[in-house]
Amino acid sequence: MLNFTRIQRHLLIRLVAVAGLCFSTGTTFLHAQEPIGFARAVVAADHREASAAGLEMLRQGGNVVDAAVATAFALAVVRPASCGLGGGGFMVIWDARKQQCIAIDYREQAPAAATRDMYIDPDNPRTVRPDASEHGGLAVAVPGHVAGLCLALKRYGTLDLPTVLAPALRLCREGVLIDAHDLAVQKDVLKNYAKHPDYASRFAALRRLYVNEGKPWTSRDLFYSPLGEVLNRIATHGPEGFYTGEVGSALVNEVQRNGGILTLADLSAVKPVVRETLSAKLGNETIYTMPPPSSGGVALLETLQILQALATAHPQAGLDQLSPESPQFLHLLTESFKQAFADRATFLGDADFVQVPVARLTSVDYAARMALKVNLEQTRPSEAYGRSTTPDDGGTSHFSVLDAEGNAVACTETINTEFGSYLVEPRFGIVLNNEMDDFTGLPGVPNAFGLLQSEANSISAGKRPLSSMTPTIVVRDGKAQYVVGASGGPRIITATAQVLLRMQRFGQSCPDAVNAPRLHHQWAPEWLDHEAGLQATVTALERFGHKPRLRNGGAVVQACRRLPDGRVEAASDRRKGGVPAGF
Repeated sequence: MLNFTRIQRHLLIRLVAVAGLCFSTGTTFLHAQEPIGFARAVVAADHREASAAGLEMLRQGGNVVDAAVATAFALAVVRPASCGLGGGGFMVIWDARKQQCIAIDYREQAPAAATRDMYIDPDNPRTVRPDASEHGGLAVAVPGHVAGLCLALKRYGTLDLPTVLAPALRLCREGVLIDAHDLAVQKDVLKNYAKHPDYASRFAALRRLYVNEGKPWTSRDLFYSPLGEVLNRIATHGPEGFYTGEVGSALVNEVQRNGGILTLADLSAVKPVVRETLSAKLGNETIYTMPPPSSGGVALLETLQILQALATAHPQAGLDQLSPESPQFLHLLTESFKQAFADRATFLGDADFVQVPVARLTSVDYAARMALKVNLEQTRPSEAYGRSTTPDDGGTSHFSVLDAEGNAVACTETINTEFGSYLVEPRFGIVLNNEMDDFTGLPGVPNAFGLLQSEANSISAGKRPLSSMTPTIVVRDGKAQYVVGASGGPRIITATAQVLLRMQRFGQSCPDAVNAPRLHHQWAPEWLDHEAGLQATVTALERFGHKPRLRNGGAVVQACRRLPDGRVEAASDRRKGGVPAGF
């Protein structure tokens, strides 16, 4: 009877929220298409409960960092296939009072025992061992999620850990209503189990704790996260409640039992890094984004700089007057993406380990030189852009926070692909990442496209793998104007750029910008992927030599924007079913 009552309450909240107002909290939830401004603050996450968790902190007098940390811990409960305690992430913070932007890197790292050739098949050195970097213990990198969030809260927040963890713990106790995204994820995972009969025993904890023992969910079911005990330990002991003691030992034992190389020394060595953000002036606004080991920030700035340089180099073509759906603009956007992705593949890696020419790649001069190579009427052969490739990273979760004072957080977190390594520590329910798959497994060896795997992203002990995550904040007159980022592998970069351009350059609202159809080109392979809403326009791009391919369900964006009257608005991407919350 108790469960039935809870289900009824969750269904009532869902119905009332769709109507616009959640009476139990006074928090307004938005339809993705409904551009409503809020006087105080807004949080956009890819699950309504995570948005509400962040806003709860703001209502209690917390700041945007308090809201971000609460949102992130709530996402570990409600979106366990995308992010969580066993993963890592990047956070960009704009402090309007101090006029300061901060980047926190809590990306996962290779264990101390990791080596450059650890995945290469000894019987065939031109291939890697199947599945070794994707599923199982050897795929697990050292998680930085808990350490990063605790550092952010301690240095830049105002509330304590028990307070910001309260919403996540409440969601563990009360359960979370299954949504359409959960149903799709469970279906994907069970298909994978059916293809691999050994997964039932190898990854029994994932099946038991996160996919309902293989029994299909319904939209009236509740999911009860197993993370309550470890979240309580973190609330009481801070990061030590995760990295040491029973939890740390349990993580190491589970990874090693499944062939991994994680050690207690690896866990104790975890130290998030506060980095200087990348920035670029475009007009009267400054864009702040994530530096390496994110490739997203460099690729985003390079793309935007090339587009700006193109308009300068060809003023007679009227490029600054193009609409966002025009074939000419989409051609130039694609050409900018292709150059940025080719440079990403060749030069980018963990800047603590390799030299990365960030200043050159994001400079106005470099963009001007690349713009001169662009043919306004025809794309170029693949080899004209570059010769190296990097692996594709996978599913993630992004959220954005903005308040009326101009403070903001853009945060992207990941366990890499859906449910990461599939390895779940059975007692505490921690889903472990497969971030080792984001390294280059075959440095110096051509891949299926004849392109060389980048040495800059090769495996080394303690190194962070390259990522596409692109948390971004745009500031004007000292206040954050736009907060944007995405989940979805390399599509993160192209989706973030397109949503930002639609808001910043074309003046669209958050909902219109986020929910507009998008395209994606990552240079290799040569396909120009696009969503259904662009099909008629993209077909015209065949005249430019592009190879259009219809692919729906790309990246998922969460964005916030300051309105001219000082209010703030947000949108959560319909592609994943999130809902923003504000007051």
